[in-house]
Amino acid sequence: MLTDNIFYVSEYFRSIQGEGNYAGVNSLFIRFQHCNLKCLWCDTKYTWNKHSGSHKLYTPTEIKKVVAENTATHVILTGGEPSLYRLDKLDVQGKKFHVESNGTIIPTHALNIQMDDGSVFSRGAMDEKVISKYNWVISPKLSNSFQEINEEAIVFWAKNEWCIFKFIAKKSNDLTEINDFTERYAIDRAKVFVGLEGANLESQIKPGLVDEIINFGFHFSPRLHVMLWGNVRRK
Repeated sequence: MLTDNIFYVSEYFRSIQGEGNYAGVNSLFIRFQHCNLKCLWCDTKYTWNKHSGSHKLYTPTEIKKVVAENTATHVILTGGEPSLYRLDKLDVQGKKFHVESNGTIIPTHALNIQMDDGSVFSRGAMDEKVISKYNWVISPKLSNSFQEINEEAIVFWAKNEWCIFKFIAKKSNDLTEINDFTERYAIDRAKVFVGLEGANLESQIKPGLVDEIINFGFHFSPRLHVMLWGNVRRK
């Protein structure tokens, strides 16, 4: 089934961007249903598949109408895994798009993948001229997620000028793994942002771990939405 014009949307809402290189920015979030990974600590398990949560079917035209009518200038495409969809079809003049991706899928390649629930995503390649205007936030999963790395995709993103890398760390060993990862794929440290795992304010206040992040030469990315609201949906 060709899914170029089909978008399963879990929810959309207004909040601030909580992490990364645009943290604090007033944004419209559009969260897509379905993900090709199953990380145990995922905080949006309701987006994993067609059975895990409620969602609605949208066309590109309908999503663009939502974007155009919302006063937010910044639009965060998240999930789930948004690169399952033809995101180049959602571009709206005057809006800045951001994509939060696990980095396992190359958007400029055609995709044909069957999910665990039997859903099939078969989309064409995205137009690089369009999606290179987006701010891609790539979040490779560390070994504690027990998910496989797509090396071809990581090499693609490591050489790319229109993305940053965002990692989540809980302890010093995670930072060592992130450092090894950046060296292995020759990722510019100026593109690396590290946040702290956790869903409450206390989890985000770890000055010792932040000192280590600084010493590795990475950016610290506090999870602002967690600090403000805790583990609350649509924030």
